[in-house]
Parts: sequence; structure tokens; C-alpha cells
Amino acid sequence: MKFKIITMNKFYNDLKFPAREIYGSYLSSDFSPIPGYNHKVFMIAFNLDYRLYSPIDSLDVENYARDCIESLNKTPKNKRDKTPLLGNLTFYSARVFTHKSGNKYIQVRALSDEKKNKMLFRLGDEVEQVPSLKERKEKMALEEENKYSEDNKYMNKLEGILSKATDSVLPAEPKKRGRPRKTEAQKLADQKKKEAKKTNGKRGRPAKAKK
Repeated sequence: MKFKIITMNKFYNDLKFPAREIYGSYLSSDFSPIPGYNHKVFMIAFNLDYRLYSPIDSLDVENYARDCIESLNKTPKNKRDKTPLLGNLTFYSARVFTHKSGNKYIQVRALSDEKKNKMLFRLGDEVEQVPSLKERKEKMALEEENKYSEDNKYMNKLEGILSKATDSVLPAEPKKRGRPRKTEAQKLADQKKKEAKKTNGKRGRPAKAKK
């Protein structure tokens, strides 16, 4: 099976690359759901020449990319260094794209066990390393703690302002409508008046005298 990796120096003319040939790049996207990502394995991407792909030999592009990765895992860096050219690769995905020149190419994504391979490049090398899931959780916990601390400061400040306020500043309670309730002394006085009326005589008009 024939395949050819398109070097990124020639493929991306608008980007700055080192003088040495670069066969692929580390991706800065977040692939943290993958076990061991950014610690033991790292996502890379490299481009294959579509003209060497033959549907007769490979049923689809993915099978073709898997065969290429298998060959790369058997290709040593040089005579002294027998480790794989791009590190031990594990297939992730493969898609066909069209370059702005009109030529098709196959972009392969794979997991490499090498963090700093000279054949690979992180665009500009100034791109920040993607934080791991653990690091992102620690950052979120720190932000939540800072937010809670700020809320406490605000509440303490608000309570201090309210405690200094005088009763005169606070609005008076609204007056209740209707007659006020009678006190016990008033109730007793009314009861005595009723009893006095009963003992003084009959109630109502006096009877008319007969002629």
C-alpha cells in the first residue's frame, strides 16, 4: 500500500513553521473525555495525499488511514532511534477535504504517546496547552470559592449598613383601621352601667294615667 504525508510547511503557506519538515501538528482542541488525554496520549493531525488512495485496495478512507497508521507505527525515526516516526499512533478519525488549490487530501486524526515529537508541531508553539479535566475542575472550584467569598463580603457590608440605621429612619408601622379594642377597665365599667339600669326600674315609657 502506498501513501504520502503532505508536509505542512508546503501545505499551509500562510502559517509560520520551523525550517525542518513538519509532518503533522498537535491539536489544541479539548479531547479530555478520552482516557489519559493530555497526560499519556495527545491528539495530532496529519494530511495524506488523496491521489494515492484507491477504493479498490481499501474499502473506504477510514480503512486506508488505519493501514497508513499501522505502517507509520513500524517506521522508525532513524537508524539510531528505532521508535515510531510520529510516536505510537492510535486511529481516531479520517475525512476528505478539498484544499483551496482544488486538490483533495485526507486529514487523519490520531492519538500519539509522544508529547514533544520534532516531526510534529503545535501551531506557533505559543498556543497554550489544553488543560486536563482535573485542572479545569480545580479552576472551576477556585472560581466558585472566590465568588462565594465576594458574596459574603457584600452581605457583611450590607448588614453593617443596616445595623447603623436608626429607628427614625425606618418607616413607621401602618395604623390599623377600625375602633381600638376596649380595655378590661372599660369592659367592667360598661357592665356596671347595665346592672344599674336594671335595678332603677322598668325600661321603656311609663304607662298613661286613666281618665
